[in-house]
Amino acid sequence: MRQQLTFILLGGLLLAGCKGNDPTQQTGAPAPAAQGTAAPAATVENQQAMDSLLTVLGPLQGKTVADMFAGDGFYTWGMLKAGARVLAIDDNPANIAALEARKKSEGIGDDRLLIRQTTPGSPGLLKDEVDMALITREYSTLGDRPAWFAQLMAGIRSPHLFYLVNFIPGQTAAGPPLSQRMGYNTVSNEVNEFGFGDVGIFYKKMQYRYILFGSVPPESRPDQGEGQ
Repeated sequence: MRQQLTFILLGGLLLAGCKGNDPTQQTGAPAPAAQGTAAPAATVENQQAMDSLLTVLGPLQGKTVADMFAGDGFYTWGMLKAGARVLAIDDNPANIAALEARKKSEGIGDDRLLIRQTTPGSPGLLKDEVDMALITREYSTLGDRPAWFAQLMAGIRSPHLFYLVNFIPGQTAAGPPLSQRMGYNTVSNEVNEFGFGDVGIFYKKMQYRYILFGSVPPESRPDQGEGQ
């Protein structure tokens, strides 16, 4: 009986020690995905993020939307499927080449998708070219933000509507360095100074991220007798 009790106690101590050293039990450390399920799980998360964003953007049929930092085209193709005409803009030649290749392989015409390379620090939009813009790069990395947003505003038709998707300013399992993240209030206050008086936020629509949107109120638009 004493020998059995000793084995039970030793077994309990070993189990407790293993649990304490398991990195998946550490606060904030994500547990590893089960073998063979990583890809589907990631796809589901991505689709949920896209669905949430499309809900926020509203009906896109017949609208021209600028995907300001198109990257691999994740948001570009999502908005195309939702009925938008998309202008995919990026400052990375490799991204532009990949987007062009996919556009060609899928037989998409210019009437649905335009791809444009711009230079760092420039939105790359022509005057009154789009109905709205989607910005998915961290706000802090936009360089000369007053100049960048002035160019952006000129390229979006009234009411100059834009959506900014950025990571929350806190530790998350994925995302950019904390040094690049800015909180909603800081960003909102700054874009107000750029003339976007109607500013709001969706804080829990996308995992780890917030969606800030802004437009120019009618009373401050040039066609109402006031300058930008």
